[in-house]
Amino acid sequence: MEIYKRFFKYLKPHETRFIQGSLCMIFVAGLTTLSVWMIKYVVDKVLIAKDLKMLLWITALIPVVYLLKGVFGYVRNYLMHYISQSIVRDIRLELYSHLQKLSLDFYHKNSTGRLMSRLTNDTTTLQSAIGYVPVQLIRDGLTLLFLIGTIFYLNWKFALITLILLPIAAIPVSLIGSKMRRIGREIQNHMGDLFSSIQEGITGNVVTKVFSKEEEEIGRFKKENDHYYSILMRWVRADVFGAPIMECIGSFAAAFLLWYGGKDVIDGTWTAGSFFSFLGASISAYKPIKEFTGMNARIQQGASALERIFQLLDEVPTIVDKKGCEELLPIKESLEFENLSFSYEKGMPVLNQLHFKVPAGEVLAIVGPSGSGKTTLIHLVPRLFDPDSGSILIDGKDIRNVSLASLRQQISMVTQDTFLFNDTVRYNIVYGRAGSMNREISREELETAAKTANAHNFIMELPQGYETVVGEKGVRLSGGQRQRIAIARALIKNPPILILDEATSSLDSESERLVQEALERLMQNRTVLMVAHRLSTIRKAHRIIVLENGNIVEVGPHDFLLKKSGLYKKLYETQAVL
Repeated sequence: MEIYKRFFKYLKPHETRFIQGSLCMIFVAGLTTLSVWMIKYVVDKVLIAKDLKMLLWITALIPVVYLLKGVFGYVRNYLMHYISQSIVRDIRLELYSHLQKLSLDFYHKNSTGRLMSRLTNDTTTLQSAIGYVPVQLIRDGLTLLFLIGTIFYLNWKFALITLILLPIAAIPVSLIGSKMRRIGREIQNHMGDLFSSIQEGITGNVVTKVFSKEEEEIGRFKKENDHYYSILMRWVRADVFGAPIMECIGSFAAAFLLWYGGKDVIDGTWTAGSFFSFLGASISAYKPIKEFTGMNARIQQGASALERIFQLLDEVPTIVDKKGCEELLPIKESLEFENLSFSYEKGMPVLNQLHFKVPAGEVLAIVGPSGSGKTTLIHLVPRLFDPDSGSILIDGKDIRNVSLASLRQQISMVTQDTFLFNDTVRYNIVYGRAGSMNREISREELETAAKTANAHNFIMELPQGYETVVGEKGVRLSGGQRQRIAIARALIKNPPILILDEATSSLDSESERLVQEALERLMQNRTVLMVAHRLSTIRKAHRIIVLENGNIVEVGPHDFLLKKSGLYKKLYETQAVL
């Protein structure tokens, strides 16, 4: 019941249209009942009484009734679809906005496919339920109510006997509904698994082909697809089971009416018109009752989707602004790591009691074997995660006590796996400027950033220059070109703190040279944290910190560390041999 209460806040802005749609449903229900009453008059007042004038009136009335019914039906359907589409649009936006605000640890625990399923499949299921259920509930409910009133008016004794069967029909419908709710949850969950499998199959297509694993990948997807199919068929079996039950119960009611009502007509205690009108109303009442079994299925599907949507909306970000936090001014003195410890899983530390200071304007390189905690360390600076203990200070202020916006405004990051949006080159560069989507950046600013990043020349060679769409993740550009776009994006932000995470890794020699030149320009007059795999790229760093198993084992400039004959020298010589 709680999920329905929460849902009504989305319906509240559309209550006027909902009332208008409900009025249309009342008219449709009334006109449906009127068509049943017309049977009585056709039989008693026209056919038996042989009244040609009445026949003319009823003949003229029939198209008017169905025309009005069509008009009200059209308006009703439009309004209900408008409401359902608007509500789902609002929920989809709220879901996406909430996902953007959740912390990075949430994405470590949830697959992309499952999240896509919430945004697409669950919202589509909900939209279908919103568009279908109120129409069925109000229109068919009112139609049933009017028809029951009609049959009571025509013969209350027969009506009472007929209605005894309704509670009997409600029992299997209720049991089926409970089962469908459980299966509905399974369907939505496994749809997420199916989305994950599809997403992995598409994004990992290159790896699949290189290792000739196409058949294995097809088999893996087939397993997920078959599993989803088997759950879906359990739903179908429960769904289609309701209709035969209702038909069976309806057949007993029809047989009873035909036998006992027919005898009364033959005996003359009931007019033929009243009997046929009663029979028509009873048969017409059976249709909405039967439709309620289908409505029940939609309700259970919609409820399952709502549960999953609200479950996601109830996720709370772990990285948030403290109440009363202050704004962080641009760094002037130092960036300090004070007794810093961090772990992704309890009991498995990644960083252990790290303590060091980076003076403003220093270029600090962070090196070490794979898994030593380099990337984790730099991810703590913009508060993508918070440490388990210890703190990070900028000019003596704990970054947890300042606003996230003011902290991240001071930081730019260039990573090995450059992410570009499937938009224009211009869009991807100006993305780095806070608020740039709402104000125009001059062509001169744009080109200056691109030229400094060694990107302008290749951009001008693209089909539409700066307006060229780069494709998903920048697939239409080379690795070196993507990196230079990312550097231009960092430059246009002009941050005082720069983080480089293996920014020249996996590039050919010429691309690396161009990227390295751009990076050197980018690093000027900034505080830089540089994670490097290729140690040859960090010789110009003021200091180098060497990490091993989350601990600092060596600190110093390049030449000093080579003379120590420690881990740094070992790593450097290993690369030199390679």
